[in-house]
Amino acid sequence: MELTFVTDLGQTFVIEIDPSMELENVMALLEAESGISVAEQSISYNGRDLGAPKATMRELGVNENNAMLLLRRKVPNVAGRAVAQDSEMMRLQILGDPDLMRQLRETQPELAHAAQSNPAQFAELLRQTRDRQHDVDLQRQREIERLNADPFDVEAQRRIEEAIRQQAVLENMEHALEYSPESFGRVTML
Repeated sequence: MELTFVTDLGQTFVIEIDPSMELENVMALLEAESGISVAEQSISYNGRDLGAPKATMRELGVNENNAMLLLRRKVPNVAGRAVAQDSEMMRLQILGDPDLMRQLRETQPELAHAAQSNPAQFAELLRQTRDRQHDVDLQRQREIERLNADPFDVEAQRRIEEAIRQQAVLENMEHALEYSPESFGRVTML
């Protein structure tokens, strides 16, 4: 059986396994393919996390060929706290860096105000932002699964082609910003 793993960054890894293979062995294969260690891997299928390493893929409900699973990197823990969830540490870092605070004021004034005056509101806004991003990721994964469900659907193929084209445009934009930033601003020569 062939499984496709998609990361948050859009990378895909296809591995061929036996349905009776245990999750921990699949994760070891993924480590070899993706470079993400087994301890950092978080795998989801149809919106639910697969967390029983000794269970077989069949027992976990992954029994269709060409199934698409989401592979995420777990947030590392520091002193028992998740780094991404430690909003107070993030807030203090923002307050200590004037350039970062200026940039935050320009892009998200409500979050900048909360960082300066209300730590609880700052933590809540961060949580909401993280939840929105998670919902967008899940929606994108479901859309990909729906489009890949019928390879002979002409409209689905058009949408896949458009998504690939859009991804290429974004990659070109990132490349241009990285290697030719002067073309996006005004340069005054002396």
